[in-house]
Amino acid sequence: MSENIEEAGIRILTEGELIPRVVEKHRRFLEEYRKEFEELESKLNRFEEDTKNARISRTRMAERKEVLKEKRQQYYHQAEGLLEKELFPKLDPVTADKIKEDIKKLKGQIEPEEEQKIKDSFMENLRELSREKGVGDALLLHIGARLEEARNSNLELKDIKESEKQLEEDDGSKNSEISKNKPQHKWLGSKIKSHEEALSYWEKQKV
Repeated sequence: MSENIEEAGIRILTEGELIPRVVEKHRRFLEEYRKEFEELESKLNRFEEDTKNARISRTRMAERKEVLKEKRQQYYHQAEGLLEKELFPKLDPVTADKIKEDIKKLKGQIEPEEEQKIKDSFMENLRELSREKGVGDALLLHIGARLEEARNSNLELKDIKESEKQLEEDDGSKNSEISKNKPQHKWLGSKIKSHEEALSYWEKQKV
């Protein structure tokens, strides 16, 4: 058999030649696998950190939303209280009830754009009634300011909801990337361990 190999021009490597080549092969694989492993680990750590930060942000946003909803209702409640004190005693029950209905509409879960339209119409109507009943401009200014604050709360609420939606989309994308890359990360870890053990074994054989 060895004669046939020699005749074919193939030289069998000695143990002293073979072991350094095997050692070099394992070193090369280790270098490649470690590089890919470190890059992947860095990427996964970044995604996991982003996901953690997104969770914190969502908690803060949920808390802020509750505050804004409450503030918005308080502003409308204050406006209604001022009207009940200053204007309603001068109005007939039907007109007073109509104003209460308009405030109820404003208090509802509506878009800020719709809220602005109802608010403008409400304030115009209030202006006419105030002139008609001889109520001073101070009341209109106070009511207008509270309605504007309520709408500002609604605008911020809308912004938060849009941010939450974006966070959810980003989070879904990152979770998908984590799921996609984790098997490769695990496989690389296993290959690195295997080559480290093989390298350790063959280096001992060199001695």
